[in-house]
Amino acid sequence: MSSNSGNTFSELLDANREQLESLYASVNIESPRADPHGKGAEVKVVRLTEETRDHLDDPIQWLEQHYGEKWRHEIRDRRVEGDEILVLVRLELPAFGIRKSQFGRAPLMRRSNNMPALADDGEMSVEREACEAAVRDALTRCIELL
Repeated sequence: MSSNSGNTFSELLDANREQLESLYASVNIESPRADPHGKGAEVKVVRLTEETRDHLDDPIQWLEQHYGEKWRHEIRDRRVEGDEILVLVRLELPAFGIRKSQFGRAPLMRRSNNMPALADDGEMSVEREACEAAVRDALTRCIELL
């Protein structure tokens, strides 16, 4: 075998490795590599304990307390279905190479059944509050996956 075929094999191996890393990222699975940034530093991820799991009232406060500025979230989808609002939220810890996505839901309590959604500021406020509750629900579920 020539050295030229060795280079081709190495290039193919590198391309496959990059494709695998991309696949891991697209389905929110952590790569089995210990250090995704190649810096040799060990990543410390805070996980919920059984005691804290039952008392996780405010996931945003929990994330701020444990990760400070090293986290962010994005609402990927938002829908009103019947009396509920559903959201799909992605939690990211970029410094750790972690992405988790979960659905959250919250009841949508309209002031009266005959008013259309978003009829006035009051209705918008009700929907906004329900959306925030659904986001907190989704973030709690994401934290449970850490």
